[in-house]
Amino acid sequence: MAGKTRVEEYGKRKKKLPVRIVLTILMVILILSLAVLALSPFIAEPVKAESGAMSPSIAITDLVGVNHFAYLLLPPGRGDIILFRTARGESGDLSGNQSASMRRIVGLPGETVQIMDGTVYINGYPLEENYRSGEMTYGGTAASALTLNSDEYFVLADNRSNNFDSRDSTLGPVQGSEIIGKVWVRLQPFEHFGLIGAS
Repeated sequence: MAGKTRVEEYGKRKKKLPVRIVLTILMVILILSLAVLALSPFIAEPVKAESGAMSPSIAITDLVGVNHFAYLLLPPGRGDIILFRTARGESGDLSGNQSASMRRIVGLPGETVQIMDGTVYINGYPLEENYRSGEMTYGGTAASALTLNSDEYFVLADNRSNNFDSRDSTLGPVQGSEIIGKVWVRLQPFEHFGLIGAS
């Protein structure tokens, strides 16, 4: 009789075990989901493109996600599209308000950047750029060789007809401290949803 009771108790425990595992898995999923929701504004803060400066990579009115944590461990890299804060807006007007712009990093700290005959040269070598559009007739600050400081990034619009980038002397190279985050995913339009890579 005692043996039968032990067998019955063992059978009951065995039935309860899967329930515990399922509950534990559900709890872990719930905690992870809450963590993602809490961090989502920093991992993919939605930002709308206000100009066609990054066309064709990012079209005007596209909604993109900006990762604020992207550069905590690794520094910004060539080809990254960044969101940075400046005291000058897309229209070119100086204002007391800080506005944010999206541009692509082409020159890294310590490198020498020069723009000749519509081509970007890094340390004397032409940069291959599959993402650009528009004619680049304006070399601006990089018409002559420009060597970047240890915390400076040379950024350009993908649409090179737009001159509001590091070529413009009122903007110049972007400081590391001015970078808000990395533009890494397109959120809208939904049919174009996906990662935005460094081409």
